[in-house]
Amino acid sequence: MNKLTTQIIGFFIVIAIAIAALYYSGVFSGNNAGSGSNETVATDWSARTVEILVYSDYACPACRFYDPLTQQLGREYGENVILRHRHFVLGSFPNSEIAHRAVEAAKRQDKFLDMHDLAYEFQAEWSPSHVNARAFFTELAEGIGLDMDQFLADLDSDEIGQILESHRQEGIRRTVNATPSFFVDGHKLRQNPQSYEQFKSIVELYMYRN
Repeated sequence: MNKLTTQIIGFFIVIAIAIAALYYSGVFSGNNAGSGSNETVATDWSARTVEILVYSDYACPACRFYDPLTQQLGREYGENVILRHRHFVLGSFPNSEIAHRAVEAAKRQDKFLDMHDLAYEFQAEWSPSHVNARAFFTELAEGIGLDMDQFLADLDSDEIGQILESHRQEGIRRTVNATPSFFVDGHKLRQNPQSYEQFKSIVELYMYRN
């Protein structure tokens, strides 16, 4: 073996050793240097819990539109989204207050979401001024199995009236002047999202921020 051949072989041996060193140090494999592990290091994208606070009026058509979107967010993100409702009775809807009273009365018998959903589902039936909304919600209460003596007493109670007014005054202090108004982690949305995907993007900005 001549001198040139020996030099060539030596050169390739050096290259092979260098490549092996880089491989086992994790440069090529993506492993932690010196860890000996085959697991890829993952970036921590832990989701934060996000609170969505909504001020709404059950007679408001826009509130009816947005309610399924917020509920879908709750289903998709589970415990990472906390949805809170606030009563914000507008004077422009004649039967609005009785609807809010009915929902709050149902809440006292652990049937909030049942009456909440029905109030929006049948909005067109009970909201016109000529409709006896009290009788309408009394029938709904019977339909979901409420204790009717308790429901009727709560429906007219001063305490529930005070809760509605308290929510309204809270909203006014927070510059709520229309429904629905959304607050995500305490920050008021200046413009309501135009679709579920847009709403989802807003929530994720808060969910994954550092």
